[in-house]
Amino acid sequence: MSLVVKDLETRFITRQGVVYAANGVNFTVGDGEIVGIVGESGSGKTVTINSILGLLDPAGRVRNGSALFDGTDLLAIRRRELRRIRGARIGFIAQNPFGALNPMLTIEDQFYNVMRAHRRADRTEVRQQALEMLRRVGIAGPERTLDGYAHELSGGMAQRVVIAIALLLNPPLVIADEPTTALDVTVQRQILDLIKGLIREGQRSMLIVTHDLGVVAQYCDRVVVMYSGRVVEEGPVAKVFTRPLHPYTLALLRSVPRLGTEVQGLGGRVPDLLSRPTGCAFRHRCAFAKESCAVATPPTAAIGPDRAVACVLDVEREVPALVVD
Repeated sequence: MSLVVKDLETRFITRQGVVYAANGVNFTVGDGEIVGIVGESGSGKTVTINSILGLLDPAGRVRNGSALFDGTDLLAIRRRELRRIRGARIGFIAQNPFGALNPMLTIEDQFYNVMRAHRRADRTEVRQQALEMLRRVGIAGPERTLDGYAHELSGGMAQRVVIAIALLLNPPLVIADEPTTALDVTVQRQILDLIKGLIREGQRSMLIVTHDLGVVAQYCDRVVVMYSGRVVEEGPVAKVFTRPLHPYTLALLRSVPRLGTEVQGLGGRVPDLLSRPTGCAFRHRCAFAKESCAVATPPTAAIGPDRAVACVLDVEREVPALVVD
């Protein structure tokens, strides 16, 4: 089930002024694809998926754009309609599992509430389905887990429960926001392997937000690179990570620690989004910037059949190749 996001613009009204959080975001998630969104903190990754899912806080407003899923524009429908899709047709795996689980309800009650929100549900039937889902996500003693509460779970177990709830109704699209950030390194790998296996097994599509380029390299088919609320590069992971074409993507990949080499830090910081971006937002940190970079926002241009880059440079000639020793 494909997702097509086009010209998404999201603003936050604050006491300090208007925050331009998403500024014309465009990307697609094709049938059966796993797509990763990467970028520094403040690049607009989480705002983008919260806009799509209708999960913005009260200060947030989607000002423009569309998000077509199965022929339905998620940004144009009423909240009640969106709630019917969210959970049943689009599963969501939150960054903080303990924030996603209700501490006052048993885990079984939370499975039941999700099922009941979308279809008629018999408690006995829901319990059996919940037990099966917990077994599939690798929880030993699922009966004990169902009868317990969130505070009794470890971080890894809580995230497995959240994954099981997200997949309970067999949604064709799963969206995950930094699903392993709160977990230690060994558990992260287990959870990511689990998610990918379940996605492939169910022939689902997935959109995963992460700041970890290693996660994208290992688990995703395509990557969307965001900076200052815009997509600056998009394409197959193997091509983008082998030959990045946008200076920001190149800088991100150069900053990845490698054994025996000195880390090339990415200087500067993401610009203040309280002012409307003019020109290329990355130009102040870019080693290849020209005067023309300050004039207008770079349009997104197709580079071959499966890649796109937003840069005024002749990227294939003027952006150097990534050198990895």
